Amino acid sequence: MQLGWIDFSKDERNKVLNVIHLLDEPGAVDELGIGAIRDAFADYFFPGTSTVQTRAKYFLIVPYVLKEAGSGMYGNDLNTILRKIDNEERMCRDILIQTSSDGVIGSLVPKSWVLRTPSNIYWAGIKKMGIFKAEDLSVKEYVRQSVIQRTLKQAKAYGNRDKEAEENEKDDIDAGDISAFQFWSLGDTYQKDWRKNLTIELLPQEAAFLKMQIITNQRTSLFAYILKHNISLDKYVSFGALSADLGDAVGPELEYMMKLANDFNNLVSMLTTRYNLIVSQGKNETAIDRWDDLSKDIMRRSDVDLKAVFERLHIKNMSLRVFLMNAQEAFKAGNIDRVDELIINREVRLKGINRAKTKRAGEYPSQSWIGSYMLDYRYSPAKRIINDIMNAEVKKDV
Repeated sequence: MQLGWIDFSKDERNKVLNVIHLLDEPGAVDELGIGAIRDAFADYFFPGTSTVQTRAKYFLIVPYVLKEAGSGMYGNDLNTILRKIDNEERMCRDILIQTSSDGVIGSLVPKSWVLRTPSNIYWAGIKKMGIFKAEDLSVKEYVRQSVIQRTLKQAKAYGNRDKEAEENEKDDIDAGDISAFQFWSLGDTYQKDWRKNLTIELLPQEAAFLKMQIITNQRTSLFAYILKHNISLDKYVSFGALSADLGDAVGPELEYMMKLANDFNNLVSMLTTRYNLIVSQGKNETAIDRWDDLSKDIMRRSDVDLKAVFERLHIKNMSLRVFLMNAQEAFKAGNIDRVDELIINREVRLKGINRAKTKRAGEYPSQSWIGSYMLDYRYSPAKRIINDIMNAEVKKDV
């Protein structure tokens, strides 16, 4: 299928690309529309992460570039500044390709540049970590406000604050004096020569800063708990393995949410396996083997408090709730034909009969697996970021 749209600004283009890119993210195939729950759990455990984030260093490279943009180093014209930000990020890519081994955004297209830039990929996380303090602003809005801020400071310095200027300022700033607002919280990490010897690895002071920001701003998250207690993730290959080992150590609320996420994962794994059996007309050998294993323990695997899932995660999607509750009921009753019927109807409702794979069974490679085996809840990208932070700390102590 081909998609097209008319974009009237870079912001609008980025919004569309963010949506489209979800279809290409590892494990993001969401044929049955359960992504809202998956993402809500992920935001609870690892806020500010995304599946396309590569390395922790970008949580600081992007602020360094944007701080300079806001300071006036890139001029005062909005469009010029935005182009300069893009160019600076691309130049950082060129440096990192020479100095770093993996995780460099844009390294696969060295002669061109990416559609989703580091500032686009990491912006939400930078705000979640409290590094950028105006949470409601986009990058473009921040740049615009920075220009206004500098203009106000200059006007004050030269006494150029006539009545007309004051009225214009009131139009731009609804509350307070923006010239007194500090956008960035970077501690002592930013240095004017930060590009010198730039690598994808964190400097020890950068790692310590990121660790403290996560612990301080996301104190109830699994993200913060792991960093606070210096838990090595090398032996945990999945979210399930991690939560099984930490369940008794974390606080009661986090323990409950981890159990709820794993219970939900059990139900979804059965739905995903049945989906692949339907699409392959029962020929997918992986699905056959998985269902043979899962079907031995259907009652336990379908035992998830769906009411709690929707209420705790504040999800209002009633059609998704009805689908999951009906599927759970059918599993518990041992009515697998009913489960398959619900899966088919759900996909048709989401995509339409012509696009639903379950209505075109047999047209796809029978041994290809569609979707994820188990939900990851962004454990993999969070693990990369945590390892970057902890490895830098280890180097500091050596």
